[in-house]
Amino acid sequence: MRFIDRMARIYESRLWYPIVLNIYGGFRSPSLAQLISTVTQKLQSTEGRVLDIACGPGTYGRRIASPSREVIGIDVSMGMLRQGAVYVAKEGIPNVHFARARVEALPFEGGLFDAVICSGSLHLFADTVVALREMARVMKPAAILSVFTFGAGSGGILKFRTVRERSRRKHGLHVFELAEMERYLTASGFKDFQPEMRGSILTFSARKTR
Repeated sequence: MRFIDRMARIYESRLWYPIVLNIYGGFRSPSLAQLISTVTQKLQSTEGRVLDIACGPGTYGRRIASPSREVIGIDVSMGMLRQGAVYVAKEGIPNVHFARARVEALPFEGGLFDAVICSGSLHLFADTVVALREMARVMKPAAILSVFTFGAGSGGILKFRTVRERSRRKHGLHVFELAEMERYLTASGFKDFQPEMRGSILTFSARKTR
């Protein structure tokens, strides 16, 4: 956690995202700007409350907040949350709030959110289905989930099965097969799985079932 807290200031810089995306996803991976565009475009028609899971310094949530769209970002890292608050104040962004919380026990009542984004973290959760079910619990019926994570694709070091297996065993990094991801979503109360794979970078959307 201390490492994550310390890296908050460089999280959106060239010292982090481009390196991680190129190594794990491959040299044809989307850039951070492209990922932000892909993830947030899925929420273009959404108004109301958006929950940003494992938000870091609000990398994605800050870009979608507006007078008609309130973003609440949660993370376990106080360093990330504090850096996000600095960015929000500096950039004068309305309707962005931060709270320290775990995805496995979200401190919100059921059916509160009109959308959820989860970018760069789903592969790190200990139990994917538990995390997805908790997201679904706090979402309204038919609300959209927009995700960036890692998939078993054709780029970067994650294209090698031995690397994926070792990453899971040693570091808890879950690299998803598409069929596996769809099963997890169905088991968690989602439908309309819409995946896109670029290298080993997986973005997708799904909707909470009614």
